Amino acid sequence: MCPQTGSKTNVTLLDLPDEMSKPILLAFLAFVAVAATYQPSTPPPVPPLPDAQLLRQRDPLRATVFLDRGIKLVHENQFAQALEQFRRAAALDPGHGTTAVNIAYVLDKLGRYDEALAELERAEKLDPRNPMVFLNRGNSLINLQKYEAALEALQHAADLDPGNQLVQINLATVYIKLSRWREAADAFGKAAEADPENAGLWFNWAVALSTAGDAVGALKKYERVIALDPKNLGAYYNAAALCEKLGDLAGAIRHIEAALFVAPDNTLLAEILAKLKAIQSRQLPTVQVPR
Repeated sequence: MCPQTGSKTNVTLLDLPDEMSKPILLAFLAFVAVAATYQPSTPPPVPPLPDAQLLRQRDPLRATVFLDRGIKLVHENQFAQALEQFRRAAALDPGHGTTAVNIAYVLDKLGRYDEALAELERAEKLDPRNPMVFLNRGNSLINLQKYEAALEALQHAADLDPGNQLVQINLATVYIKLSRWREAADAFGKAAEADPENAGLWFNWAVALSTAGDAVGALKKYERVIALDPKNLGAYYNAAALCEKLGDLAGAIRHIEAALFVAPDNTLLAEILAKLKAIQSRQLPTVQVPR
């Protein structure tokens, strides 16, 4: 799940320093310095430092600034620094569910899975119908190898957002871990429907179908991969293997020849083609010559 930001607001806060309370603090320090040289008969009470009060005060606009900074740092793979920015955003706007989800995301990236799950519990209370809460929960549970619990979370995410491609991919991952290949194939199929030009999804769909025992269905998916990505040698090879398994030796040869057209210097493909043609030459004719 990529980090999300809240609603964009056209403000100029990006030009302000991080510590907006710094001028106030400096003014107070100046007051203390003067008081040290001049002692009135009844000194005024020293006002408390405003920093703690400012952190508790809700400021959604400034929280958005920290949220955006955190997202930028995530894109730069600086997860520890992003976590600090998200924490500051949460302090300024504690009721923002998206910030809680983003905190959980970077905690997961840092390998702090239990902390991520705890943060997602808070996010669920703030926004119980946000599918990204349950998507991230499923992802952290996968990392903890708690696949049944991950499946429950991801199925709930799918109920909330049936067309979410990331949910379907994570569901497929869990089904594979549980050796439920037919259900993994169905999940990859839904992901491919959401992104029909994604050759990688079609390839994984084909692998899941093949492992589930559907050679014909898998072959069709590999041919779709070849149409989308003509340089995908793995798709040619797997399609040829399925053709041979289905008794279509000519189809196997055709796919290997097509792969060699893409990669003419591939010696492994050349060896496979030679073996297939040798097998073809030894096959007996199917029509008997009359006496």
